[in-house]
Amino acid sequence: MKKLIFIAMLLVGAILTLDAQNETQALRFSQYMPFGTARYAAQGGAIGALGADLTSMVTNPAGLAFYRSSEFSVSPSFYWVDTKSDFMGTTTEDSEFRFNLASLGIVNAMTTNQKSGIMGAAFGFGYNTLVNFNKSTITQGINDNSSLLDDFTWHANADPDNLSPFYEQLAFDTYLMPYDSTAGVYWHDMQLDGYGQELTRTSRESGYIGEYSLAGAFNYGNILYLGATFGIHAVRYYEDIYHTETDYDNHVLDFDSFRFREFNSTRGWGLTGRFGMILRPIQMLRIGASFHLPTYYWLTDEKYTDMLSNFDSGSGIPDATEGSPNGIYDYQLQTPWRATANASMILFKLATISVGYEYVDYASSTLSAYDYSFIDENNQINQNLRSVHNFMAGTEIRFNTVYLRGGAQYYGSPYADTQNNAETLVFSGGLGVRSKMGYFDISYSHSNRNEVYGMYSYEPGLNEVSHNEFNGNNIICTLGVKF
Repeated sequence: MKKLIFIAMLLVGAILTLDAQNETQALRFSQYMPFGTARYAAQGGAIGALGADLTSMVTNPAGLAFYRSSEFSVSPSFYWVDTKSDFMGTTTEDSEFRFNLASLGIVNAMTTNQKSGIMGAAFGFGYNTLVNFNKSTITQGINDNSSLLDDFTWHANADPDNLSPFYEQLAFDTYLMPYDSTAGVYWHDMQLDGYGQELTRTSRESGYIGEYSLAGAFNYGNILYLGATFGIHAVRYYEDIYHTETDYDNHVLDFDSFRFREFNSTRGWGLTGRFGMILRPIQMLRIGASFHLPTYYWLTDEKYTDMLSNFDSGSGIPDATEGSPNGIYDYQLQTPWRATANASMILFKLATISVGYEYVDYASSTLSAYDYSFIDENNQINQNLRSVHNFMAGTEIRFNTVYLRGGAQYYGSPYADTQNNAETLVFSGGLGVRSKMGYFDISYSHSNRNEVYGMYSYEPGLNEVSHNEFNGNNIICTLGVKF
């Protein structure tokens, strides 16, 4: 029974709505935005058909066949996210800065010296960061509408014999949610004296999804290029939430404040693969396409919560602190397959223009476990998520050994509900210096995304939300050595 309670709380969540936590869990590990090399990032990720870049392993592996010499490259990045949260008319800002390894790898290129047939091949091993979860959000304001205790109370009254040890039981044990044996209901002080408490909620997320890739490609007649990648994903995700409510003007009898903390983590690994092709019908045009198999993840979630209550002096109610058990659960996630198409125009070795397209159906993600069916959760994924069409464009201009680059990306909102328009826009630019021995590239990318963030449900179907804006900034430096 305790395991089933944990599954329900983990995937459904007392703090979020039934379907929001479900879709969040599935979407979090399905939505990829590769960091890649500085060259890739500067051109908006649109160089899938251009090739000869380490990021080809995670976009279109056929691009490896355009290498003419072996190469090693490393791409550190400096990543920071500025957040802005709007709650009850109060705007609060925060920022998070992290150092990250965007990509690292080696490619071994060879030629057959033939004039037809298979004229060359390349094999590579590398690492690419697909997702960076690092961000920090502070939400603050005077909440005259509801309390987190409303969420706990209506869940407790809906099933009074099975209080969640991660949520309602903590509120009861810290005297914040007493039980009225006469009326047969749970209640809390603010339901009697009225709302108006100061709410502060801090959410810190960290972690990443990285892919270790083994890829190969060959060049057939300088016309057709084919490649494949086998990838192993490493998943690390950590979330620490501190939710505080304070009776700042002392209008609630006996109550002073409470703090609720929730820690969630996900660790695991996954397997995936992709196939790609590039066609060069004429010297100046390259057309590419790739198919990405679903990623099959084996994940372990851990959860811990605790609650601290403070009451007015003279109330006769003692301050209290209680913690939950450590919850651990293993499950599987299958992400959607995805398909891409790219084209690049090469203008007399002076400039390139590249465009890209990606299709992903997030509604096809599925959860599974050996001891739980996830039927309702998968139905909610299908209803609340949707397919998206993502677009990329980039250009590169050459001045002797110096290259100037620019690009843009559009990622469609994965939510079926158009009120939560979580589309993402990315603008980028950079430059590079190249020689026969190696190269150095640098890029800067700026992304913008808005979301409606559900903090908790104060009654069935009604959520307390904040409107958050995320502005991501990423500087990538790539150092490459040819041999």
